[in-house]
Amino acid sequence: MKLLVSLAVLIGSGSILCRGAEPSSRSSYLADIGPAPEVKLIDAEGKPFDLAARRGKVVLVSFIFTTCGGTCPATTFRLGQVQRELQKKGLWGRQVEFVSISLDPTRDTPKILTGYARNYQADPAHWYFLTGPAEQVARVIAAWGMWVKPLESGSLDHPSRIFLVDPSGHQREIYSLEFLKIDQVLEDIRALLED
Repeated sequence: MKLLVSLAVLIGSGSILCRGAEPSSRSSYLADIGPAPEVKLIDAEGKPFDLAARRGKVVLVSFIFTTCGGTCPATTFRLGQVQRELQKKGLWGRQVEFVSISLDPTRDTPKILTGYARNYQADPAHWYFLTGPAEQVARVIAAWGMWVKPLESGSLDHPSRIFLVDPSGHQREIYSLEFLKIDQVLEDIRALLED
């Protein structure tokens, strides 16, 4: 009974960790979910961004909007903590980068995203905040299995998901904010880099 309850909690959380007791390789506990969807948008400097150009690095992909009062600031703050740990370990930029895609491209202009990134001490050299034409952003959101729904308050409802992409461009884990634990993310990144 306890096992069933534990499984129900993991499945309900949206983050199922496929970890074996004796993995044959460090990253074998991370399932290969499939190729990461295409992302071709513009960054906070207004420059074209293509996720495929990040091949060879581990990338964490998140979806946020700058006027969010819920999970977005918490997600960005937690990712900032992960960024600082990766900097200490010498992995930041050289082997790991972050991408945060706006769910609200109408309001989240490059200038707004630049200010948002600065508020969280995000390193603009290796943490890309992306926006673009609304239709193009909507296609990216849908391709990643995300959704966004306007609320009467003017805010947006959306799921909290952070995607771990390996150096070959495949999704290997999907975290919710609740399961975005710094130590676990660092362990998962290290496993992908050592594979």
